Amino acid sequence: MATARAVNVGAEPPYAGRVARYTRAELADVSGVASRTIRYYHSLGVLPKPGRAGKEVVYTDEHLDRLRDIVAMQARGLRLDAIREVFDTEPQAGDWRTLFDPRAGQSIERSSFLDDAEIAAMLGERGTDVLAELAAAGYLERRGQRWFVADPTMFKAALVLYDVGIDVTLSGALRTLIQSRIADLADEVVGTVREAAGTGYGGEGVSVDLSRFRDRLLAMAFAVGGATLAAEIERAAAEDDTAARRDPARAASGR
Repeated sequence: MATARAVNVGAEPPYAGRVARYTRAELADVSGVASRTIRYYHSLGVLPKPGRAGKEVVYTDEHLDRLRDIVAMQARGLRLDAIREVFDTEPQAGDWRTLFDPRAGQSIERSSFLDDAEIAAMLGERGTDVLAELAAAGYLERRGQRWFVADPTMFKAALVLYDVGIDVTLSGALRTLIQSRIADLADEVVGTVREAAGTGYGGEGVSVDLSRFRDRLLAMAFAVGGATLAAEIERAAAEDDTAARRDPARAASGR
């Protein structure tokens, strides 16, 4: 992966901080977006024009961040003309992610520690019995004076399922099943990207560096993963219901 070069821009004072600067080729390499595509984005007005250092065209991290935003929005199905409108509105509307994703500005939820008051607030009127069940199923663990929650998203999902009548033991089994299958799928997706990464965009060769694909992979996962899983569960449930109607004995046996 190319390293951003510090370019001496005219009369900049010697004490000024050095800003990351990229040539177009370097920007293409670190972003994974082909040089010709970068020029095309300029022509459409979705990417600001580059600056200059003497005769040299230079880009900054601002351009790199904008390219990553463009890629993320395209992963959500937006056309370039719509993306341009989003950027035009963003100063008034705030971060573009808030327009399309209620999780905007939030990173993927990592493990966390919660105190008794926070846990009580999350449990609400469900009572202490469900707390013991959640601990037994591995959703949370007592560590000293606090509760360790390994996966906050799954913990919240267990509470939602509990409220609709799915007990914690069953949701724990579903959690294990989903995580196992998704882990296998994630390994396959990353492996596929690594194998194909050398071809780059538009046939341009680029070095294999999965870190620059992270944003678009996560955008794809958020935009496609949940919807796809939900659609497949709906399909499987409908097929199971149809099969049960055709074979009442199968429905009675639970198989």
